[in-house]
Amino acid sequence: MSDAATHDPRPKADEAAKQQPAPPASEPGRTFYHRARRPDRGHMEVLKKRVPYWFLVVALTAFASFQIWMNPFGFSDLVQRYSQDVADLLITGPYLYGTEGRDKVSVAIIDEGSLQALQAPWPWKYGTHAQMLNALLAYRPKAVVVDILFVDSRPDDTLPELVDTIARYRKARVPLYFEGGIDLPFGENPLRPEIARTGVPVLDPTVPVNAGVARQYNAAGLCFGRKPAAGGDCPSLALKVYSDLYPGKLQPVNGMMELVWGTRTAPENHWITRTRDDGAQVSCIGNETGVLRRWYLAFFDPGAVKTPCPYTAEFPVSALQTDPDDADVVKMATGRVIFYGGALQGAQDKIYTPVNDLLPGVFVHAMAMDNLITFGGRPYQNTATFDGQALDGNLVQVIAVFPVILILSWFHLRTVRRRREERERSVTFEYVLEKTVEKVWHYFAFALALGAGLILTLVSGLSVANWVEVVFVSTELGALLLVGAPDSFWGYLHHVAGGRVGETS
Repeated sequence: MSDAATHDPRPKADEAAKQQPAPPASEPGRTFYHRARRPDRGHMEVLKKRVPYWFLVVALTAFASFQIWMNPFGFSDLVQRYSQDVADLLITGPYLYGTEGRDKVSVAIIDEGSLQALQAPWPWKYGTHAQMLNALLAYRPKAVVVDILFVDSRPDDTLPELVDTIARYRKARVPLYFEGGIDLPFGENPLRPEIARTGVPVLDPTVPVNAGVARQYNAAGLCFGRKPAAGGDCPSLALKVYSDLYPGKLQPVNGMMELVWGTRTAPENHWITRTRDDGAQVSCIGNETGVLRRWYLAFFDPGAVKTPCPYTAEFPVSALQTDPDDADVVKMATGRVIFYGGALQGAQDKIYTPVNDLLPGVFVHAMAMDNLITFGGRPYQNTATFDGQALDGNLVQVIAVFPVILILSWFHLRTVRRRREERERSVTFEYVLEKTVEKVWHYFAFALALGAGLILTLVSGLSVANWVEVVFVSTELGALLLVGAPDSFWGYLHHVAGGRVGETS
């Protein structure tokens, strides 16, 4: 057998490979423009396998910052609102939200049953309102907020009775508040002058509504003659009442407070019934949905898990006249902050909540007060507060997602290096290393994002709606790494810049 027949041809092949010219994209003669316009894909494939760690971190941070700050296609807003709704339905509302506020807030409601029981057509005379407020005063409430506008200068000879009632409250040292009218079409006074002259505090009842749902609550509003704060505004309705009743406990609220809606209706609401699909009337109490069914319905049929029953304890004002010694009425009216408002058919003051069907607007103010009491004057916000300084929620989200970026980038870089070295491995080892370990690290990164968000909620009051987006963004970052988008971008940029394989690291 000849030497040519026994000689191994592979050294010649290796030698020939070494003598091959560099890829055309790296030749100096090609201009930046030509490389950008007609990149060499083979050269880019080689370069992308040498993407540096710092580039992965920078690229993912830039993407996350753009996603969070710029809100493309309204994605951030949608995620925040959806996150808040789901959290209220699944976690915060049914399991985590305390009952401290629920036990200290009640709603005295004027409904059709009250009109029928008292034989008093709507609108009521001022004297009728005076009778109801006098009846409430007998129970020594902590405060009473009148959620009815008195702006019309209609003739009514019982107006002095209401003025006298305001004086009784002042003498009894029970805080009484009225709401002022806003955006009145004919320039009416926000409160009828005869009532305003009593000096009763007048508050701004504005409720922000997003997509028809009350998810947030204003921190500031119109002053109506009160001395404004440094920013030129006055505290909103619930914040003003809370700061008066619990002096020194209210922490700074920047912009909006995020409402947390409870789902476990007050036990005093056992008298309220709801109509099932079959037409039967069932009580609001004792019809709680199981955990697994609640989770299923919250994602696939959220309307089915919502309830028409309010979270706040409610009683009809007619009970103050027809059954004043009822144990539930005594409990709900004594020593509590009472919101006195209407729930009349045909009234436009009704609002959806993340956990309820339509509710009268008075329950939004009651829920805001409930939040302030439950959280001890530190409600959830769309900003994070550290040492008295407020940080924008978007900035906090970027900071929270950064550790996730570091972990995902590090693990992805290890995967890229293994592929570049092309070491021989068994199928079992490849599966365990590339699949199982990768999933573990990704889940760890997402758990880190959840943990950072929970810490921000507990320490700085950042709302769930603001930090859950970190998890969504982390998922997007994982998908980008899975398809190799940052690697390809690095390969293209380095190729266009005229980089050679030996110049990458």
